[in-house]
Order: sequence, then structure tokens, then C-alpha cells
Amino acid sequence: MRKGLWILLALTVLLGLALSCASAEVRVDAPAEAEAGGIVDVLVRAGEGAETVTYTLTCDGKSVFQGKPDTHFASSFRPRQEGRYALTAEVTYADGRTETGEAAVTVSGQAEETQTPDTVYSQKDGWWKDKEYSKSELDNAGCAIFTLSHALLRMGWTGEEIRPEQLAVTHRNCYTKNGTANARLIYNASQIYGYATKTALMKDASGLREGLKNGDMYSFSIVLGHIALMAGVDEKAGKVRVVDSAPSATFERIKKGTIYYLKDGAYLEAKDPGDIPGSRYYFETCFYGGLEYYLDLSYCARRGGRLIRPAWLFWNGEGSRIGAVMVNLTSGESDITVNGEERTVPTRELSWGEEGKPRIAAVTQKKSIRLLNDSGKRIASVPAGAVLPVFREEEDRAAVLYGDQRGYVQLADVEVGDPLSGEIRHGTVSVNGNTSGRATVKLRFGPSEKERVAASWKTGTKVIVLREENGFFQVEGKGLRLWIHKDYLTAE
Repeated sequence: MRKGLWILLALTVLLGLALSCASAEVRVDAPAEAEAGGIVDVLVRAGEGAETVTYTLTCDGKSVFQGKPDTHFASSFRPRQEGRYALTAEVTYADGRTETGEAAVTVSGQAEETQTPDTVYSQKDGWWKDKEYSKSELDNAGCAIFTLSHALLRMGWTGEEIRPEQLAVTHRNCYTKNGTANARLIYNASQIYGYATKTALMKDASGLREGLKNGDMYSFSIVLGHIALMAGVDEKAGKVRVVDSAPSATFERIKKGTIYYLKDGAYLEAKDPGDIPGSRYYFETCFYGGLEYYLDLSYCARRGGRLIRPAWLFWNGEGSRIGAVMVNLTSGESDITVNGEERTVPTRELSWGEEGKPRIAAVTQKKSIRLLNDSGKRIASVPAGAVLPVFREEEDRAAVLYGDQRGYVQLADVEVGDPLSGEIRHGTVSVNGNTSGRATVKLRFGPSEKERVAASWKTGTKVIVLREENGFFQVEGKGLRLWIHKDYLTAE
């Protein structure tokens, strides 16, 4: 009998030790201090056979989150207010037993919002749950808003006005019961931020590649019901760099497409967002945060992209550098739109191109010339006499903008120069000194009556006068540089 008691006692001690050891196997690693709005990374360490973990979060004793069994032992959360947070992780093992671990995090202040050209917002990190977007919340319906914010950041914009919550207020009329009217959103924002866009989606793979190469971006329906941003291209590999605020949605819904990440110069397939370096899983939403990754160019072309072409023009006036939209270009003065207001300013006050210095090319040929892509393929015809902004000069060609197309023209076909630096001389097309009425006047390719007629302009047309030769004025107007007889111009 005594021997049996000793055996029972020994078994009880051993069982207690085993339970104590099992309990000691669960540990929650988290920072002791954090700031509201910052990201708190959590790692739950458990023993062999651990299958799931259930997270519970409280703040000053009040429940913040009560989760369900989850398989992610590495996770994160974003505290939305100050206080003392208690995080409990209950681990369930394969044999059915459960053990818990705890961590305390003191949250204070407010994390600074760092906006950089490569910022990637995480729509599903819990922070956006209570951020209103019309009749919904950014957490549920804000993918197009996040995509617009990502594009603006990459164009160099910063500040409160381009944060997702402010964009959601500014463009709340773009929200519909079926989600964001993305075409309306992109167009409306273009009127504020001066970037170019188009109504039609870009579905041509070569056009998409050329645009991305030259700095264009595209907002696109990456999968059904979800919007992301095309922000770059690897031409050689045929891969498009994508910025996605809620990648879990893409991974769940993508069809006939492969998602890649870049490692040591090689593109590797990602089966899950967690495969991508730098990914974070948020236990409050059970979703991964925003990521950058790659898709095949062919897949993106099939989906079609909505153009977001960064503003190329800036007005250096009123003591600041302001994004502008070109309306009419001449070597002397140009008509632009700034913050929705039309202005006429000296062209020398504008900047564009790689050095920011305005340079202008005028077509000198008496017939249209070819606008070429980087490979030398014709993409458009530029009319004789056209005046074009120059972005870059190379050995035998210049990179220019014609309409909304970027391309190259041969230097042999154009005259490249600076805007007028001195006094600007104006003129008005007239007949017998009359600048009104319906009469038209012929303009020619050279200062002679024998030169071929290039265009006919109505009386009253305003021009910039460049020089006088052989009884003719060389003028610029309506996007062209041509010659007009002095009898048909009232010049200042």
C-alpha cells in the first residue's frame, strides 16, 4: 500500500512538471512600448505540435479584439489609441491541449506618418476600419482610393491631402454601391493634381510597356472587385511591378495569372502573400498588409490599365513650383491651367524635362514627320510646323511630347531652342487692320509667296512674333510655327 502511494505521488509530481514545462513552451514576443498608429510585430513561440493560435487583445481592460483559431504565429496589429494593451495568445496543440502566453504593450502618443515615394499603405491592417468612405469604410471599399494615393506619392506629392482618409473625403461622390467609380475618380483627381489620363483603358502590351518605361502608371482592376497600381516594368523579363494595398484579395481571386517576387535577381512564384519578403499578416483582420510584387505584362494588358501620367509641366511662379497643365505652347508665352485656373505666362517661367529647363522643338520639314518609340517604330505623325516640348536630347534624336504621346523625333527634322528670354512681341491676325470678322489668312512654310500654304487662320487669332524677314513675320500660335505676310498681321 505504501509503495503504491509513493508511485502515485511520483506520477502526480511528474504530471505537474510536464504541465509546467508545457505551459512554459508558449511565449509571446512583442515590444514593451509602441506609439498609436505604429505597427506592433508579434511572434508566438510554442512547442512541438502547435497547430493554431487564438489572439485576444484588450486596452486598459476593455476588449479590442477577440479572434478565432489562426495558423499565423507571426502577426502584427496597429493600436489605434493610447493605453496599456494586453495580448493573449492561446495555442492549441495536435493532442488537443491548450496553453496560453501573454505580452503587455504600453502605447502612447501618435506615430508619425512618413510619406515616401515608395510608401505602400496596408488597407487591411485594422487602422482603416473606422475611416469613413461615403457610406462605407476604407477598410472594405477603399482599394481605388489607396491606389490613387500610391500613384500621387510616386509623383512626388506629400501631405495630408493625399492621405487615403482625406482622398476618401474629397472624392466621396465617386463611391457607389458596387464600389468606386474608378474612371470618375482618376479623372476628377487629374483636374487637381495635373496628371494626364485617358477614357479608354490601355490594353496593348507594347503600349503599356512603353508607357511604364517612360514613367506612366496605371490604375487597374487586378482581379474582380479589386484595384491596384502598375508602377514600373522590367522590359527584359516582361514583368510589371504592382503596388497592392490588399494582396490577400488578389491571391484569392486571381485567374490565369502568376504572382512573382524578386530574389537575388530571379523571379520566383508566390503562392501566398507570406512568400513575399517583407509581408505582414494582421491578426485583427486576418489579411496581409500592402505589398509590391510582379505580374506578367501579358496578364496586365488583358486586364487593361487606366492611365495616370505624371505631370510633366511646372510653373515656377508666385514664389513656388506648381504643377500645371499645358493648353497652348509657344516660345514666348504659353497658356496653362493651374489649380483649375487658366493663365498665360512667359514660357521661360515653366520647367519640364530631365533638367527642368524648358526646351522647344519646331518641325522644320514642309510635311509631317514621324513620332517614333524607343525602338524606332512609328507611333504617330507630327504635322509640319508643330511646336513640341523637348524632354531630352540625344545624339541624333530628341524625346518630345505630342498631344498625350511621348516619343522621339529626328534632330534633322526639327529646330531645338530655348524660350524667348527678352521682351515678348504679340500680334493678331488681321485683314486691312481689322482683327474681327470671319475672314481667313494664309500662313506659309517660309517667308515667300512662293512657299506652300501650311494653314489658314481666322482674323483675331493671337500669335507670338519671333522675327521678320522679306516682308513676312515668323509667328507661333495654335501649336505651330509658320510665316505670315506683314500686311495680315497687326503687331505690337
